[in-house]
Amino acid sequence: MLFLLRPRQTWMPYALPRSRPQQELHNQESHQAYLDTRRLEPSTPAPRRDVLADLEDLAQLRATGALTDDEFAAAKAKILDPAGDTP
Repeated sequence: MLFLLRPRQTWMPYALPRSRPQQELHNQESHQAYLDTRRLEPSTPAPRRDVLADLEDLAQLRATGALTDDEFAAAKAKILDPAGDTP
């Protein structure tokens, strides 16, 4: 007769249930970990640009010769239409 001895199973394939206080502590830690991963609230928006001041600066640059007429027109179009919707 042959006897095969198998070692005792020393681990369980699932976690043991927690007691009520342990579960509450686990829930609080999980909740805090979740709150730590939340995104920050959006910051205050950037102040609006002063379009008129930008155009005056461009006109000064063109008057001094730092910008050509084509460069001035391109920069002006960019200031007046920042989304770039113009063809």
